Amino acid sequence: MKVVFFSRFPRDIDTPRGGVESATVNLAAALAAMDDIDIHVVTFEKQIRRAEVSRIGEITVHRLPAPGCPQILDVSMGPGRRRLKKYITALKPDIVHFHETYGLGIGRMPVPCVFTVHGFDSANIPVESGHLGRKSWIRAPLWKFVESRGLARQKRIISITPYVRERIEPLTRARIYDIDNAISRAFFDIPRAEITGRVFSAGWISRRKNTLGIVRAFAAAIKGVEIEASLHIAGEKKDPGYSEKVESEIGLLGISDRVSLPGRIPQERMKQALSEAGIFVLASYQENAPMAIAEAMASGIPVISSNRCGMPYMVEDGKTGYLVDPDNTAALADRLRMLLTDRGLRKKMGEAARHSAEARFHPDVVAGKTREVYEKMLEGAGHAPALPWEKE
Repeated sequence: MKVVFFSRFPRDIDTPRGGVESATVNLAAALAAMDDIDIHVVTFEKQIRRAEVSRIGEITVHRLPAPGCPQILDVSMGPGRRRLKKYITALKPDIVHFHETYGLGIGRMPVPCVFTVHGFDSANIPVESGHLGRKSWIRAPLWKFVESRGLARQKRIISITPYVRERIEPLTRARIYDIDNAISRAFFDIPRAEITGRVFSAGWISRRKNTLGIVRAFAAAIKGVEIEASLHIAGEKKDPGYSEKVESEIGLLGISDRVSLPGRIPQERMKQALSEAGIFVLASYQENAPMAIAEAMASGIPVISSNRCGMPYMVEDGKTGYLVDPDNTAALADRLRMLLTDRGLRKKMGEAARHSAEARFHPDVVAGKTREVYEKMLEGAGHAPALPWEKE
């Protein structure tokens, strides 16, 4: 079975940039390890002038020059869309699996296609822009139109979380399959080497990730209490203005000696950071199914997360971690303090988190479910019947 992915794809698979790249790398590798599946990944890449084909392990990667026009236009009617469709067709795949927004605009292909919905730019843009950014009032509605129109033309969709299903069901008549994102198997083998009081977070330093909220809650959690604790937030500074606010707030709160902002870190350092962490926290305003939460759970760490969007479908409140309102600094501080002061609770929740992750996010589990979808797609056109593991 020859399967063509379209997605962002890193040159170094040990340093993926963002959740979509990570999910694609992990799923492609797990599928490629199967004897009868030939995986090809097609991706657009800036700063190259001609197509490049290479092998990474068992995966064949095709890198095409990125189009020059804005993506929001190119997805629907631009030259990149036409070039991509022509290139994929020439590869003569049995299955095409889109993981990127170009899947919204490609239209009909001569082979069965499935589209994994990883996110909604129409929802992310207003949050990233602080709700008041002038550009967001233009870009968000445009993306909403592109997303709605593109979802309506799909026949098969993979939803990575029930939150995604809830959003897309009114917009499409496609058959929807529920399959979580795959994380690297390496996160299931991380030895626990917890450093007392270590709180860890990973993600962009940005409004959407609510970095300021985490900093303020950490300061409140340790105020007036003898707790040996430190906060480490790994991630790129996506918005320089917001990053300056975060750094300023750390200084004003008097916790500069307790907080570290190491920037974006590679997977090896990420695994070390998770090994040393006692608590993982991500209090975002908008997320679908954050890879960072799944990786923390697989590493056996309790997670404190936002009670919005897709996160409540990952973290079971009171069992694998806690869910809080991202605007409720006091509640977030309270949950941090509870876990910082109770090693037994951290261990119990961490073990439950690992068991949950093994059943949902392990690459072999996700690849097996994805393969079943491919096999059903090859049986015939139209809406495939439900698979045994699906919730109807």
